Amino acid sequence: MSRGRICRALSGFYYVEAGERLLACRARGKFRQEGRSPLVGDWVEIRETGPDTGMVWEIEPRRTAFDRPAVANVDQLVVVASRAVPVTDPFLIDRVSAIAALKGCGVVVCVNKCDLAPGEDLADIYRRAGFAAVCASAETGEGLEELTELLRGKLSAFTGNSGVGKSSLLNAIEPGFSLKVAQISEKLGRGRHTTRHVELYHLGCGAQVIDTPGFSSFDAQELDLELKERLPECFPEFRPHLGRCRFVNCGHTREKGCAVLAAVRAGEIPPSRHRSYLRLYRELQSVKSWER
Repeated sequence: MSRGRICRALSGFYYVEAGERLLACRARGKFRQEGRSPLVGDWVEIRETGPDTGMVWEIEPRRTAFDRPAVANVDQLVVVASRAVPVTDPFLIDRVSAIAALKGCGVVVCVNKCDLAPGEDLADIYRRAGFAAVCASAETGEGLEELTELLRGKLSAFTGNSGVGKSSLLNAIEPGFSLKVAQISEKLGRGRHTTRHVELYHLGCGAQVIDTPGFSSFDAQELDLELKERLPECFPEFRPHLGRCRFVNCGHTREKGCAVLAAVRAGEIPPSRHRSYLRLYRELQSVKSWER
């Protein structure tokens, strides 16, 4: 048996870094029977079956795990957004950050393409909420040093809607990284991202990063009963006000005497963040107590 970390998942193969070696592995059938799959970032036990080939035999306990992006054991999600084409809906950031908070994973918000459209107003919303937020440009180099420092010594997964420049940022941070960068479709106002699989890379600055395929729609994955029950605390700026509402079971939507709504009116909580909370709250109403 050997121990290693999955760095790439592609076409049913899991590529495992075991010391200086890279082994192409299949997964045991029992994982499929148990309804689980190995993920990039997993530490695994492998049984070698030939020269540089093997079988993923066991998956070690995970610190964190996500369905989308399909990654495990990451320290933080770097949510890349843009004020230029394509313009990121803040709800995407808020949705991802709420799920990350539920799972105990850190979040960095990176507003890219600031050479095309200023992003300081968007970044400030997330700084006020307690997140690290960076305005950057893969073209001019703005913010790259700050972003690099936030990545150093951690395993970070880059995510965001298609075309916002995740791979461009990684190429700019590590010249010669040679990630393919998609061209933006001006007609559709969104990108065709050439990252087709999830892959872990090692940067010269001492960081590990996972680049993931872009997505342009909000699916229902990860919206579960636990998030429904703990949604208010997954918005960090809500936390100082929780427990101060008039009603114990306050939903923080339109109730009288709600401390969260009072904080929104007072400018302590950005309205866009509360709108995202309401949108998630409504989506989660369809999750039933018997569904886990």
